[in-house]
Amino acid sequence: MADMDEDTIPRSGPPAEDIDLSEETQDFRFLAAVSNEDAKIPKRGEKDFEPHATALQSNTLAASRLAMHNALSFQRAHQPKGYTTATYHPESNKAYALNPKGPLFAKMGHVLSSKDDPLGDDELRGNRLWLLPEEVLYLIERGTLDVRWPADEDDDDQECLPMSLQGAYAMFIGDEESHEGALTFERYSVYSGLKRMGYTVQRAPSWDGPGTPPGPDCYAPLPQQTWQPGLFNISHWWKTLFASQAAGTPEEQSGDQLVQPGLYRSYADIYRRLSLVAWRDPTTAHMLSQQATILADAGLRITYHVWKPGSQTFKKSAPGPPDFRIAVVNGRETSMPSLQQLSSLMDTVPYTPPKEDGQLYQKLRYGYKNVILAVVDQGVVSYLRIADAAFGRERLYERKAKSFNGKRGGRGGGRGGRGRGR
Repeated sequence: MADMDEDTIPRSGPPAEDIDLSEETQDFRFLAAVSNEDAKIPKRGEKDFEPHATALQSNTLAASRLAMHNALSFQRAHQPKGYTTATYHPESNKAYALNPKGPLFAKMGHVLSSKDDPLGDDELRGNRLWLLPEEVLYLIERGTLDVRWPADEDDDDQECLPMSLQGAYAMFIGDEESHEGALTFERYSVYSGLKRMGYTVQRAPSWDGPGTPPGPDCYAPLPQQTWQPGLFNISHWWKTLFASQAAGTPEEQSGDQLVQPGLYRSYADIYRRLSLVAWRDPTTAHMLSQQATILADAGLRITYHVWKPGSQTFKKSAPGPPDFRIAVVNGRETSMPSLQQLSSLMDTVPYTPPKEDGQLYQKLRYGYKNVILAVVDQGVVSYLRIADAAFGRERLYERKAKSFNGKRGGRGGGRGGRGRGR
């Protein structure tokens, strides 16, 4: 039996598309030779799952750590023509740049009005682009922005000192007491990761507060009941008559069996009798029948609005509805959200019902509302979609079979059956 079991074990490895490189131990020794002209990235080798305490394994790990340390300690240099100079503003904890150029600034930063501009209405107000803390950090990391400290009145030199990346992290991250709704490490990890993948990310209105109360667009509209005489009304009563006959009397339903013996004209009647679990219908959640709730939990609210890469609907002046709504959650400090917290979070999301002719599994995946939870655990981001789906409305047993050329598939259908004779 052991030989037979060993024969069933697949000898070949998993397909290449099923391998996740993030789960493999990477060998960084090739970084020590990147300066050579003929340096090439070596092929991925086999992973040692268990240490065997040999000198070869210890030397390999030590050389890999040393190569990674040398690569990270290397000072990166950028060309002066490749970045934009900005000035840090301590009162608002932002930075502003004058006439920035580049494709990144087309979707980042804002030109504030004379009322909201911290420097007032001067001759440079229309040319001054204000950047948020997460935008400044992202541009500094990629070498696009050179932030300078503000000049003092006593300084004779007009050229200000540059702000290092370490100084930018110290000023922009975690200063909750001085600046309300300041940027946290978890929020910046999600922002920088999405920006590197090409998404357009902007702060949601509930960034530093509960935001606006849920409006009419967050609930299903009231149905408009109209009376239509004619054949439609007759067909409706005809279906109701057969449905009541299949359901049976209350005395029959009180028995031990869910499906009593009787005449059933379709399997849908039987499956309908087996439906015992109560479910919530999102289409019946109207604003008049529910109280508008304000999200009180600061750890569970919409943080970012995200648009897909290359989105043609996004404009900085009029962004439009986002493709995704993300709520950043600190995995170390936030517990598992309750049903009430998730319901309060869903109340702040606009009501977007799926298409009637859409795919069944797409309807269940996106639902009538959906929010993506970005759970950050020590820098590792995991995305989880929470959707307000109606499993009771999407009945699998009521799906109709596909037809080909106006004929239903099956034996003797589209291709024709066997003839009797001539």
